[in-house]
Amino acid sequence: MHSAVQADLAKYERALNRFFQISASQRKSKDREKILKILGVENTQEFLSMHIPLWEVRIDELLDPSCTDMLPISISHSYVNWVRGAIRLMPDGARVKVFSSKMKVTGLKKAILQLLSRTAEEAPRDFEVVNVQLVEKVHKDTLFTVRVTGGKEYSMYLSRFGCLGEYIHSGLPGLVGLPVLPVVYHLTPQGEEILLKPKEEGVNIYLDEGITTSRVLREGSWWLDGAARQDALGDCLGTALRFGHYVATTGKKVIMIDNIELFHLDDTDVRIFEPIYDFLPLKAYPDDKRKREDLQTRMQAEYEKAYRDQMRIIVLEWGDIERYLIQMRRHIRTYTGEVFEKILANVKARVVAKR
Repeated sequence: MHSAVQADLAKYERALNRFFQISASQRKSKDREKILKILGVENTQEFLSMHIPLWEVRIDELLDPSCTDMLPISISHSYVNWVRGAIRLMPDGARVKVFSSKMKVTGLKKAILQLLSRTAEEAPRDFEVVNVQLVEKVHKDTLFTVRVTGGKEYSMYLSRFGCLGEYIHSGLPGLVGLPVLPVVYHLTPQGEEILLKPKEEGVNIYLDEGITTSRVLREGSWWLDGAARQDALGDCLGTALRFGHYVATTGKKVIMIDNIELFHLDDTDVRIFEPIYDFLPLKAYPDDKRKREDLQTRMQAEYEKAYRDQMRIIVLEWGDIERYLIQMRRHIRTYTGEVFEKILANVKARVVAKR
């Protein structure tokens, strides 16, 4: 971290320490104005007077260095967009300072270094936060960028929603030869559950509006193969959310993102799913039924072939899958609220049935 940036952050952290030495009931608007000025917020009175219920309390929660949350309100709250919008109005440097001040007490710095050790070419010993954004996604609320020695930057998400499900899932694709993004699950000393994951680089197959007919015809085959293989694993694990969860990476791999819903293995369980062999032909030929049906027939055959091949691999690797699930039994029990042995039996039954 550059010395000037480090000194600026240290100045803010000293002021922050003084601010939180004042009990919550005794804090005044002028105390908040002082800390906001040090952060670089202009028109502090205007910022404090926003018409948001309990806004000053939410500011305190945002500044709290013992909490990683950059969005101090429930994502289901009717005022969530107001709070997110207000925090976005803060200068970029202010959000960086606020987020950086949360690193030590929460153990967030160690967790970020752990993720960097899995994604960077050489595991860095330190980093500086250079950008922090709030994003409008249920699964990912904070997108931040860090710079390591040498100047290379890495963008990653901090998620506070569905962390255990995604953490449990992350260890499984690699056991059956499928690509997966690394994640770090972290429980702060304050009991806060978070998940760190790198920002995916590539095309969201279902949601990217820029996908053209020529691209579907050019790249659809490997998209289809990758999705079929991920679906084979997903069917064994009971992943419920798939529409918008397939990303075709720049390395020509298909990964599944935001796997927060697992073990939906009963026939009555609801799944949000549209087969890729139906979706891509419709994307390519929305107004040409004959071409669409011809492409759908070909793609479904390719999909089913890749799916069967991946299921064969899953069956062969069942021993490793079972051992991993047993290792994660405490997390699975917490995640599902059910008896672990029942979950394991359901997964095994699904794998055996696919033979």
